[in-house]
Amino acid sequence: MTTRREALRCALLTAAGPRLFGAADPAAWTPEWDRVLIDASVRRQDASFDEREMMIQRKVGPDYNYHSQIRNSVAHPTRESLVYALDLLEAGGEQRVRRAAGVIERVIALQDSDRASKWYGIWGYYMEEPPPKMGPADWNWADFNGSTLLLIAYRHGSKLPAPLMKKVNEAIRHAAYSVQRRNVTMSYTNIAIQGTFVTLAAAQLLEDTALRAYATDRLHRFAAQVDLTGSFNEYNSPTYANVSIVNLTRIRMMVRDPEALALTERIHERAWLHLGKHWHVPTRQLAGPMSRCYSTDIGSPLWIQKGLRGRLAFTSLDEVKGSGGEAEVAIHDYRCPDSVAPLFLKDSGARQHREVFIAAEAPVRPVQGTTWLDQEFCLGSANRSDFWIQRRPLLAYWGGPGRPARFVQLRFMKDDYDFSSALFYGVQERNYVLGLVNFRSPGGDKHISLDPIEKGEFAASRLRLCVDISGAPADPAVISDPSRFAVDLGGAKLWFAVRDAAFGKEKAKLSATKENGRFVISLDLIQPGERRMIRWSDASPAYVALSFAMEGGGGSLAEFDRRCRAMRYESRKAGDLRWSTPAGALALMAGTAVQTVAEQDRAFGEMVDGKPAPLVRLSDERLTS
Repeated sequence: MTTRREALRCALLTAAGPRLFGAADPAAWTPEWDRVLIDASVRRQDASFDEREMMIQRKVGPDYNYHSQIRNSVAHPTRESLVYALDLLEAGGEQRVRRAAGVIERVIALQDSDRASKWYGIWGYYMEEPPPKMGPADWNWADFNGSTLLLIAYRHGSKLPAPLMKKVNEAIRHAAYSVQRRNVTMSYTNIAIQGTFVTLAAAQLLEDTALRAYATDRLHRFAAQVDLTGSFNEYNSPTYANVSIVNLTRIRMMVRDPEALALTERIHERAWLHLGKHWHVPTRQLAGPMSRCYSTDIGSPLWIQKGLRGRLAFTSLDEVKGSGGEAEVAIHDYRCPDSVAPLFLKDSGARQHREVFIAAEAPVRPVQGTTWLDQEFCLGSANRSDFWIQRRPLLAYWGGPGRPARFVQLRFMKDDYDFSSALFYGVQERNYVLGLVNFRSPGGDKHISLDPIEKGEFAASRLRLCVDISGAPADPAVISDPSRFAVDLGGAKLWFAVRDAAFGKEKAKLSATKENGRFVISLDLIQPGERRMIRWSDASPAYVALSFAMEGGGGSLAEFDRRCRAMRYESRKAGDLRWSTPAGALALMAGTAVQTVAEQDRAFGEMVDGKPAPLVRLSDERLTS
């Protein structure tokens, strides 16, 4: 028998309609989650607080950082300290508010507030390293620290002493004016959005009409940038997608302009759609390719869990209580649009997704990704990319939702670091990729622009293309010869063939080893050994032509290898490749000499079944009228 309360609840759910689509439990994400996240975050940061400096302190390791020169020492970060102050205010209590005020005062004093300064409006990463001492300074710190100060002002300004709030407002003004002065290109997706939030919210707070006009125009310019392709230049980034979505969320939470809110919501829905189309339900990973990535395993993104109101659970409340917490998730009203939520929650079966990311003028092909999402694995590739450490030009996942993730990543390494001057060109249909790796000059070493290769020469002891496999069995079944590897991954199989390779007069060699617990297939373009000087002028031709295939775990590795070897491959000339696969006839044209990236891009062509690979927009709906 239905009770009156149950009948009322059913009526309310029916009236709510699609807003509660698929919600197994409307209380799956409750205010308790937010409180637990904030408390856990504060406890974790309390342990790193330096009361003498009134800032967070942390150990900086030996790893390369292209902005900071600090290595192997204890330093006091400005960004993390301001976030700690915000979290203290969210936690509440007289003592925490008092400490937060001290931290805010300390960090504001480290901002460059001289309008004549080159570094006006920004902070250094660390108290110990102001902007002039960095190599180079990171102007994004006006956006990041400015956005945190705006959260402090909007959410907690009444708790802080009036003299301090005056300083907070002035620091916000300096940060917003720095953002305006810099005026980044709207293709710099996450900073374009974050700076738009900073300038919109600052203009409203400070009642600055000129800044409001700039911010409003900037929002429209960003929407127009998205409209070029229907998608985002910083495509499919596990880290920066959150930066973009959280700042679109902040606009919704704080900005009152109806026109800005309406346009922001359209962009917000597109951002979630972009992620949803790449979401691989069986592995709970964001399928490749990726333009910017810090960790290939997406981990347990609570912001997605909250955005879906707990319907996709990466972790439990008890687990959160025992972890460090993510107060940012608690503070923000993440909402995945109801129209997009099913993409994260329901496996729709094997499908291919193409999506144009970055526009280009003919004859250059736009940057486009192709992703094959199957029950047992997913495989994605970009048609053109580089091998900067944040890129994932060819990436696959398999093995279900377990952690850590099981993945295959194509990398190009100089010694022990990803090499930014190596380029990837490819064409994919379903689970087959035909690719070519070549090189640009001028170009970067560890970073695409901040670490340039000077005079066309660099020192190296090893130069190699890698198929980096994480999560394979300890002793995987392998079939190989000097030009190919077939590997049983345990639940999926891969096939990698080097069709041709050249690097000046060097002789390339294919091998496989275990490295840091991973199974790595390496094509060495120079004989590993003593560090030596390599000159691009001596290296041409310089390229690797390759074929890559994956399939599920059924059947034998020998049969999979036999079928792949039987597929017809031909190279009419160097850089003109043909591969006939069960999914279609793939053709790729690309340069084989070391030359500028513009020349390499112009030389690139991709075809499927005798026609240019189709270019597909994420959406034909325009954000701007």
